[in-house]
Amino acid sequence: MRKKGNILKRVSACLLAAALLMSSGCGSTSTTGSASADTTEAAEQQAATGTESGSEEGTQAQTETEESMYPLQEKVHLTLAMVEEPQVTANATDLAATPFGQAWQEAAGVELEIMQLADGNAMNLLYASGELPDMILYNGYTGGHEKAIKDQIIEPLNDYMEYAPDLAEVLDENDIWRKSAMTAEGNIVGFPFIRGDDYLRTTAGLIIRKDWLDDLNLEMPQTPDELYQVLKAFKEKKGAEVPFTANTVWFVDYGIKQGMLTSPFGLAKGDFYQIDGTVHYGYAEEEYKGVLEYLNKLYEEGLLDPNFQTLDDNAVKANMMNGLAGVTVGNAGGYLGTMVQTMESDPDFDLAGFGPLVANDGDIPMCTNYEASLPGTFVIITPACQNKEAAVKFLNYGYTEEGNMLFNFGIEGVSYTIEDGKPVYTDLIMNNPEGLTKQLALAQYTRAWQNGPFVQDKEYYLQYADLPQQQDAVAKWSTSEASEYTLPPVTVAEADAAEYSKLSGDITTYISEMTIRYITGLESLDTFESGYLATLKSMGVDRLIELQQAALDEFNAR
Repeated sequence: MRKKGNILKRVSACLLAAALLMSSGCGSTSTTGSASADTTEAAEQQAATGTESGSEEGTQAQTETEESMYPLQEKVHLTLAMVEEPQVTANATDLAATPFGQAWQEAAGVELEIMQLADGNAMNLLYASGELPDMILYNGYTGGHEKAIKDQIIEPLNDYMEYAPDLAEVLDENDIWRKSAMTAEGNIVGFPFIRGDDYLRTTAGLIIRKDWLDDLNLEMPQTPDELYQVLKAFKEKKGAEVPFTANTVWFVDYGIKQGMLTSPFGLAKGDFYQIDGTVHYGYAEEEYKGVLEYLNKLYEEGLLDPNFQTLDDNAVKANMMNGLAGVTVGNAGGYLGTMVQTMESDPDFDLAGFGPLVANDGDIPMCTNYEASLPGTFVIITPACQNKEAAVKFLNYGYTEEGNMLFNFGIEGVSYTIEDGKPVYTDLIMNNPEGLTKQLALAQYTRAWQNGPFVQDKEYYLQYADLPQQQDAVAKWSTSEASEYTLPPVTVAEADAAEYSKLSGDITTYISEMTIRYITGLESLDTFESGYLATLKSMGVDRLIELQQAALDEFNAR
């Protein structure tokens, strides 16, 4: 394991390099390079030890600090703003009142007050108010992280990392995590939520009525034509009124944007992707026409739910459980698991996941649902915080061994026990005596079900999605080449953020509208090249891709 000071070395060197670059424009000479190298080396040594280069006192002091950090010697009162989570407030007033929140406060020695906001709009109003709490559960800011720093929303952690040794160690262990937690200017944004294993990055995909497949003696579909034939059979022989049912979020955002339906047509995904470091935008490529032609065919033949634009999750699941549909797109927990458990009384009902479509049986799909390991959710410290040192120590707790167990599994002996060296959820979570679902029970005792300042553990998901159908589905959904095509969580430079936001907003709105029009036949696909692609060009899609390319190049160079 790397020493916990390394992230401090990197940040110190990054900021110093930036300062030297700015000064080099004013009368620098040929000796600047060697001087910079010497200064950087000294700075790195000092940052690594926490004192003068070569001294052992810094390491000793750091060890003593870690051993005595929790609970904090003097209990402090801290405020945290976050958007209300219905899963939490279904059984508690707010996060601080849950057994998890109580345990976190007790272990860290902090009194936590939650400022609960109605939605994202309320969060934006909070940002604009100028009256900020000590901490915010933050999921982005218009203009990017660096803009949030300049607008006095975020207090960067650079000067406080000595109080967060466990976070420093975590970031030091994974180069992508380290880069993702920083801005292009070298500022550490906050305490990130991190998916600690690739297994956790894929949780959704295509779902099918396996009992119908078996009854009709059909193979699991892999190609567009095979899926078409299965949907026709479901309609004609099982009486499915809407063989493929899904709402816009799952069908468009997951099925197309993330690439579950695009590989057979030579397109990795609808969203931005990369090939050998070069950025592409699937929605703006000619291959996208093939995807739309296929989906339009399903729609015109009554195989795709005509109400996909207006359905909510409950309606989609009802279609699947009531025999109106046989294929959908959803996740392993709230969709597949919920439906299987709801239909336990029907011994014939069964579901299965199947992989993203491919051109030929046995091919590996280009992309799938593959979320970022560090998706951009942080708990940030605000400049308004009067006790930043205590706040940093409080949030660092989630990355300690004790904190990791609390955040992922809850309270030992209550929500989990250790069996054969592994944490195992008790019946309080898995078979809640009050009838709570796993998610609602987890929401009272952990943060593993959602996000927060910690590293999510694979063992959480293996137990949360523990049905054989769920385990098999995740394995099938995960099989892809997505890691080769997926962009890391890049950030457009602050100077370009306003331009990017305007371009992206206009272009994505147009793409969404035209995608629906093409699928439903309101717009002829004869206009795809001369109308759709030409319009994207005129709207500045090439510039949008150029800005993404610059962001990727900058990220790779961090």
